[in-house]
Amino acid sequence: MQAQPSREPTIADVLTELQSFKGELQAFKADVDQRFEQVDKRFEQVDKRFEQVDKRFEQFEQRLDKLDYKFDTYENASDKLLRIATTIIMAAATVAVLPAALQAFGPLITQLMLSGQ
Repeated sequence: MQAQPSREPTIADVLTELQSFKGELQAFKADVDQRFEQVDKRFEQVDKRFEQVDKRFEQFEQRLDKLDYKFDTYENASDKLLRIATTIIMAAATVAVLPAALQAFGPLITQLMLSGQ
């Protein structure tokens, strides 16, 4: 059993090896392209989700603006109602207290006027 001497590669050997390498390289390129397409599809899905979230935030912002406007309107109306209620209470108190006060002070004023003569 003698070992065969190593031989120099021929051009055909080199071409065969290059063809094999080219096939492997093309398969690798196809795999990479497919993976990039998958990643691109996922980014598109994420982008769509961000658009949906952005629309939701816009809706929330509009609702918040409406609520803020309503709150301001109710606050102003409440202040005006408080002023009206205070005015009515003061007028009612004056109407209720003034006759009683005049009845109480009437005789006193009469005595003072009579005593001053």
